[in-house]
Formats: sequence, C-alpha cells, structure tokens
Amino acid sequence: MSGGFKSYVNMNEVEKTEPEVQKKDVKKIANEVFGGPLEPKLLPGELVIAEGHNVLKFDSTDDFNHGISGALFCTNFKISFVTANRSSYDLGELRQRNQLLSEHDIALTCVEAIYQVWNGKKKRLPPGSNIQGRVGILEIHCKDFRILPFSFKFTPKEAERNVVNAILHHAFPTSLDLLFAFEYNPGKNLRIGIADTPEFRAVKDWERELSRVHPAGWRVSFANTNFKMSDTLPEQFIVPSSLSDHDLNNSSPHFVDGRVPLWSWSHPNGSSLVRMVELRSDTTQTQYLERHCLPSTQVVPLGGLDSMLRAIESTHPEKTKASVIDLGRLCPSPKYIQQAYYKLRDLCMPAGAEDFWAADQKWYSLLDGTKWLQCVSACLSVSSAVAERIAGSRQTVVLREYDGRDLSCVVSSLVQVILDCHTRTLVGFQSLVQREWVVSGHRFTDRLHHVHAKDKENEESPVFLLFLDCVWQLLQQFPSCFEFTETYLTTLWDSARVPLFATFLFNSERDRYVACMDAKRDKNDNTSPTLMSVWDWSLQFSDQDRLLFNNPLYGGKLAEYFPEHPSNGPTVVPPNPTNTLGSFKSRNKWKSKKKQKQAGASAQVSFTAPSTPTYNGPLFPINIGAGLKLWTQCYMRWIPWAHTVGGGPPSEYFHQCLLVDELHILNMKIHDLETSKPDEHNTSQDSGMFFTFESPRGFDANDSLTSAFPYSPIGSMDRKSIVGTPLFSFLRRMSVSSYNGAAAANGDD
Repeated sequence: MSGGFKSYVNMNEVEKTEPEVQKKDVKKIANEVFGGPLEPKLLPGELVIAEGHNVLKFDSTDDFNHGISGALFCTNFKISFVTANRSSYDLGELRQRNQLLSEHDIALTCVEAIYQVWNGKKKRLPPGSNIQGRVGILEIHCKDFRILPFSFKFTPKEAERNVVNAILHHAFPTSLDLLFAFEYNPGKNLRIGIADTPEFRAVKDWERELSRVHPAGWRVSFANTNFKMSDTLPEQFIVPSSLSDHDLNNSSPHFVDGRVPLWSWSHPNGSSLVRMVELRSDTTQTQYLERHCLPSTQVVPLGGLDSMLRAIESTHPEKTKASVIDLGRLCPSPKYIQQAYYKLRDLCMPAGAEDFWAADQKWYSLLDGTKWLQCVSACLSVSSAVAERIAGSRQTVVLREYDGRDLSCVVSSLVQVILDCHTRTLVGFQSLVQREWVVSGHRFTDRLHHVHAKDKENEESPVFLLFLDCVWQLLQQFPSCFEFTETYLTTLWDSARVPLFATFLFNSERDRYVACMDAKRDKNDNTSPTLMSVWDWSLQFSDQDRLLFNNPLYGGKLAEYFPEHPSNGPTVVPPNPTNTLGSFKSRNKWKSKKKQKQAGASAQVSFTAPSTPTYNGPLFPINIGAGLKLWTQCYMRWIPWAHTVGGGPPSEYFHQCLLVDELHILNMKIHDLETSKPDEHNTSQDSGMFFTFESPRGFDANDSLTSAFPYSPIGSMDRKSIVGTPLFSFLRRMSVSSYNGAAAANGDD
C-alpha cells in the first residue's frame, strides 16, 4: 500500500450536536479545509466515468467501525478513492509508492468479485448487472487478496447508483480492446521500454542469447514469419541447425497448434533443454491444414516425430538419446492449480478478526488442505530432476506438454534458474520471463482472466504465480544467489494485473499483433497504440523505490568488497534423492502423520546439497517438508494480525542494507587513500541500497517496520484518533450525523 496520512472516523464517537448543513455546503467546506476539491490523479488517456462523493472507506479488518471520508471514482483504468488527506500530512511511513496507483486505488483488472453487504448479509453482484436501489456497503475483493469496503450511506442516491453500475460494467471487460492499455496516450517524449531487457521480437535478441549460451548445433529459424506456421509461436525461435525452415513447415501440422519443438537453453556440457507439444490426431491435422490452406500431402507420418528427436539429439556432442519428460503426468494441471489457489485465497482473506483467529487454531492443517504447497513442491521436484539430468547425466531433456504453454513454461524457467546464474540477475530474470512466457505463448489473457467471456470462465489459473512462488522458495533457501528481492517478485505479480502493460495481456505474440492492428484501424490515423512494457519500472516507481528490488546479500555484489569470494560453483549436480520423477498423483497420496514425519526426516537427512553454494553455481532446492514455506509477503500482507512489528524479514533486510552500505563507504575511503584523489561522483547512494548507513531515514526499525513492509505500513490499525487533524476540523464544522439528517430531509434514504 502507498499513500499518506490516514484518519479514521468512529461512527459511534461523532458528535451529534453539530448544526445541520445542506449537501451543497459539503464541497464548499471541504475546499476551505483542505484547499481544493477531491479529484483523482489521471493518466494520459484516462477518463472519469462516474463519481460519488461523501463515501466512507472502511477498514475490513476492524468490523466496519472506522472509516475514511472521501470520494469514489470509476475511470477506464482504475477504481480510485480520494480522501481529504494530502501528502503534506504524510507521517513518513516507509512503503512502496506506485506512481500509477495510490494507496486507495484499484486497477480494474485486479478486481476479482464485488459484493453487496446489507443488514449483515453478503450478496455477490454479477458482472455487468445494474443496481436500481440503495447498495449500503459495497465490498470489493481484489486479486491481490485485499478486501475494500465502501459505504454510500451519505452519498446521493443517483451518484451511488452511477458509480456502482460503472464499476460493475468496467471492472469486468468482455474483450481486450476495452482495456486501458489501448487508451493510454503518453505523448511523444515518453521513453518506451527498457534497453537492458530484450523483448525477443527481433532476430538480434535471439542471436545475442545464442552468443551468450554458445550452444552447438542450434540456429535462429524464420519459419514462422508473419505467424504463417503457428499462431502461438514467436516469429523467430531457435531450432536444430540440421532442420531447414522447409522441414519445419512440413512438420508443423503434425503438432498441436503447429508448435514444432523449440530450444530453451543449453548447458556448457552440450546438453540442451527443449520444449515440445503433443502430436495431433488425424482429425486435428486435417482441420489445421484446411485452416491454413495447405495441401493434405503435408501431413507428416508418425515417423516424423522420430526425425525431430534425432535432429535434437544430433546437437549433443556425444549424440546421446534425449530424455522425454511428460509434464502432464508429473505436474499438477492448471485446473488443479486453480482449485488450490481458491483455497489459499479463502485462507488468506479472512472476513474479520473472528475468522482469522478461528483459522489460526488449525492453521497448518488448513494450509496443507489448500494443496498449494504441494503444487510448489511438485514443480520444484520435477525441475530439480530435469536439472540433474542435464548437468549431472549430461543428457538432453525434452519437456512434453499437450500445448506447451503452461507447465512447460514453469519447468523450463525453473531449470534455467537452478543452473544458469544469469537468470538470477534482474535483467536475466526479466529476459527469461520474456522469452519463456511472453513470446512463447503463455495464455496470460485466459489464465489471469483479463477478459470475462463465458467460454473462458474455466480457463483461469495462476500458473505464473506458481512459478514466482517457486522462485521465491529458491530465494529463501539461497538468499545470496539472487540479485533481486522478494519485493521484486511480489511487485512483478502485482504488475501482471495492471491493464496498462502489454507484457502480460495477451495469449500470444500473434494476438498482440492483431490487437495492435485492430486498434490502428479503429483510430483511422495510421498510428498504432503505445503499448507499454512492464520492464520499464520507471513508469511505476521512483529511483529510490526501485532500490527495494536490490538484494543486499547478492554474492555478485559482495564480491566487489571481498575479491576472494568464491566465483565458481560445481559443474556436476550432487545426488539428491528427493528430486525423483514420479506421477503427481502418486506423490500426493495421503499418508499417516507418522509415515509423513518419517519420510520427511529421512529425505532431509539424505539430502546432500552444497553447504556454501556460490552465487553463480547451480542450486539444489529442498522441495519437501520444512524446506517449503508460505510466501507471506505476497499472500498475507493485508492481514494486520499476522504482522510482526519490528521483526521478520524486513528487519533483517534493513540491517543488511546498512551493513552493505557501510562496506561501500569503507571501500570508497580505501580507494581514496590508495589513489590520494577522492571520487566526488561516488556517494553512499551508489551502493544501491534502499536504506543507507549514513542516513537510515531517521527511524527505529523496531518501531517503524512490520513484516508486511513495504506494502502495509504500520499504523493502519493503530492510529484511529483524528484529534488535531484536518479531517477533525472538517467534522467539527459538518458532522456525519448532521449530514445524515440533511440527506434524509432531501429524500436520499
């Protein structure tokens, strides 16, 4: 969360002896007290659709006893609640401040469900429906696990109806072209994209990746130029050099969606990681040929698969047989992942204190019942086993999935994070996501439910979140091996649901191209829409806030201060009995608690991972038992009862930043003494740490940080007194109770 001063109004404590005021005086008084009307901050191209004033925003964790007065707006980008508080009343709380969305803003694509609360009963409002009467309390449930209640008790009836109906219609778009990304108009001077992160839409990006990895026997293919071969593959991708583009075009009808096997990564020992889809049936082959106007003679016989595998195996120095891994049998299905996510969401979104403490009594059993960590465990286990075959057994691995757009994205990405230290840097990780997810055709539109269509209702599944959770587990077990922090991972997940960035909006590169062409025709001015990349973090955060992404424990950074820091990790993966391939169902059968404990203890004892892993060596995660944790920063950041004041990872992060920054300062002083010439351009901020040793922002970490930092600042539940605040002055002149009488007198009940 971001934002400044908060003041809470206790409905039972407001004085009822104030003189009555007419509704027309409210805006005038607000202007006198706060110096201006309540208006949202709009982006270029953003328009206000409806607005309602005198709305109360309640704290859902406080049983609706305290609320903030303000105005609620619905735009074509967000739901914005603008309170009378101003940034000049900021108490200096430390938090991440999003430049696109303030503390009380909700991106439309982040809305999961809307409820009406009336007389203690909760009713879900259907998307696109129209409300005729009073709503009472509108409760918005968000995909980031926030619950935001708004009361319209003192809002004029017509304004209430307009803003609620606008939210119900615009929060659930029925087509992609209704998203704000196609309305955003930043102007000519805005820097688009970020040069350090390749988007893999140009051949030079693929050639640069080949040059970085140096795989023998692979080349860039142009067989899918203009998406003539497959609708879901990128226009360029990497294939065995022994296959011509003509061979690929002849083979594509043999595979689902025409997706021929494509390269993901190669190990220095010559083994490679390849993604492949299932074979088509004769019927689907015929349908594919008819749709693409191809002759039936292009249907490849079943032996064509063998020729593709032989071409892949020919790239190995020893020409060894490739290992084909069936991800459909080893990993949870997208439907299973979605069901586990629903249970996790219900557990991490308590309706109130009573529900939270009731769940706390049996927390671990409820968490285990969600099956979410079992999904995480399965993906880590399969990825570790694949990594062992590539690095340890020197064997090329082919990941097979029905359409190659879900679990193959997860496993192929995790294998590279485990084996390739470049993917653990910020730019390297972003490049990995762009290559293995965005341009390779992960169905972000369907899986993130950006479009609410009846035929897509069962397609939703947070596969990308599952991948980020797996990376978070690796980060917890190997904190010095990643250049980025858990805050970066959480922010990336939040950004996937912001309808401004095209990175996570489409199902494929072709969908992106078609959407741009359609928008260009609609404009009739021969200009394409400006689609922004999420990798340009300057659009969302200041230079200071982007420092929250930097990991102070990163070995690559510490090596600057300790040149003797080990730089080379082992080249052969040590044995790990826990990383065995087995069907997902068989590995998740219920066992007695005694057997589970025995199996967990045995597995942990036999696990032989490096005691001091290097930042650029391979990683071998513990993927069972106590080795896995719940990603609390992402899932529980809005639950105040679960927060630890002055403790938890944020407190450790604070002291780590101070230590690294002090090392940086000492290193500068040593440099100055050795050269006898101070470097005036080198300052403490050059250490890249959010907290600095010389100026740790003048606060005590024990009192100012919670375990939810930097999202849920301390004080949201504790600072309920409004005495001495501008809102107090406002209410002294116009009480809620007196306004209630004025509203009733005008027939707004």
